[in-house]
Amino acid sequence: MRPPGRFAAVIAVAFFAIGQGALAERTQDALKADLDKASADLGKGYTRLGEARAGGLGEGQTATFSYLLKAGVCYRFMAVGGDDVKDLDLRLYGDGALLASDAGAVSRPFAEHCAKADIKAEVRLEMYKGKGSFAFGVFVKGAGAATGGQEALLKDLTAAGKSFGAGMEPSGAPHVGQLGHRETETVEMELDGARCYKFVAVGAPGVTDLNMWILVDGAEVGSDRISGMRPVVEWCAPGRTRASVKLSMYGGSGAYALGVFGAPTPGVKATEKVGGAESDFVANRIRQLHAQLGKGRAASSAVLRGNLATGDEQVFKVRMAGGHCYTIITAGAPSVRDLNLSLVDRGREIQSDKTNTNFPSLDTSPCPAFTGEYLVKVRMFSGSGQFGVQVFSD
Repeated sequence: MRPPGRFAAVIAVAFFAIGQGALAERTQDALKADLDKASADLGKGYTRLGEARAGGLGEGQTATFSYLLKAGVCYRFMAVGGDDVKDLDLRLYGDGALLASDAGAVSRPFAEHCAKADIKAEVRLEMYKGKGSFAFGVFVKGAGAATGGQEALLKDLTAAGKSFGAGMEPSGAPHVGQLGHRETETVEMELDGARCYKFVAVGAPGVTDLNMWILVDGAEVGSDRISGMRPVVEWCAPGRTRASVKLSMYGGSGAYALGVFGAPTPGVKATEKVGGAESDFVANRIRQLHAQLGKGRAASSAVLRGNLATGDEQVFKVRMAGGHCYTIITAGAPSVRDLNLSLVDRGREIQSDKTNTNFPSLDTSPCPAFTGEYLVKVRMFSGSGQFGVQVFSD
């Protein structure tokens, strides 16, 4: 067993943060799915406790996570590395003592520990060799008090959201965490613009005073530091924004749940005609394809047209509303033999149809979570000539 990297640089890892090379080898969701499968492969009976965490590390760097372990509960601590991770070490400490570890030359370390007493524990992940993204999670054996407590906490959060955010809808998945007395955690969250939000947190029994701050670009935009276990902050986002939610356990200790509730998102009005006003080959082909593939959805964009040579591509900006589903239909002229169609969000291709056809189409899956501008990219893989693309919304 190697000794811990005493002089390793330490990186603070926030929930949902994924380092500068975001989505480098595999997507965050894919790594989290790998994490759940890897735990199941080691034996049934364990359930993930709260959300999995993800991050990015360079060689020699370390990430740390803190947990409160409950007496009589058995835990499994596990991480999976991306394609460029060669050796990722995992160590579990409690009260300064090493409780369990996996320091083998593997990219998927795991360790198990059954707590004999309530204890504050720290997990350290060290990138011994390689670099890249990872996902990390804690799994608890059986349905147990820990899992049951989480379900009760999420139920409490839902009730609080309805009470404090009347008329609002949940925005994204809730976050469940644990904090000791005077400990702090920061949770990163994506917000779509043009609506107001309420950030709501609830504490489990044992939590007596939980404080919350909302920061955007490092500046505080709201806070709730009134004594109590259910802080609430309201803030209206001016546009699509990444907000940092800082939670501090001022009194007591234990688990908490955090949720964001937003005003209902208005849909993108369908004011265009299927196929547009034209009656040429491309327009008529879009109408024909819409009858077959459009699922009865209405046109939410004009027909976006282009004329490309082989190997060229054209990009169009389209507006989509979070919580709505879309179909994108493309049609090429007879001289077009093979078109590729992609949907891009903030520089990342999230869906594509690259089959050998001159009428590629997409049904958004999952449907957009955020309102904003997306890019529709069309590439002429084979042939040349005119084409059109149109977006349809439910």
